[in-house]
Amino acid sequence: MKLYEDNARMAAIFTLGQKTSAGAMVLAQTVTDEYVHGKVNEAFATLDAEHQPKDVTSEVELEQALEKIPFGKANDYHTRFVEVMAGYQYKLTEKEKLKIMVKKCTSPTYAVEIRKQMVDPNGTFAKACSEIAEIQRL
Repeated sequence: MKLYEDNARMAAIFTLGQKTSAGAMVLAQTVTDEYVHGKVNEAFATLDAEHQPKDVTSEVELEQALEKIPFGKANDYHTRFVEVMAGYQYKLTEKEKLKIMVKKCTSPTYAVEIRKQMVDPNGTFAKACSEIAEIQRL
């Protein structure tokens, strides 16, 4: 009974949290006699497969979307970058993320911080954004 109630609650959250009716329509396709509210896990899997392709086209689309993000405040750039990445199953390496970031950067000071992260075997995109954000706060 608890699983049924949890599924019903998740179905409500899932449909209410959508900006469009697409989620509700996909959830409606999973309705059975046993799950009158639908199966949320199946709806997620369906949407995931439809909206996060793993093919070469998605890789190109991802890189184009990331290159469109303007670089201003490092924290805002990081947040927007992560939001765009969440829409794709294709994942970039830390070095690939840093390469995209360094192309957007016009400040030599910021470029040095990005380069430090690129040559560090443990360097990350998040660390570079954090370091630049500290500089920007000064």
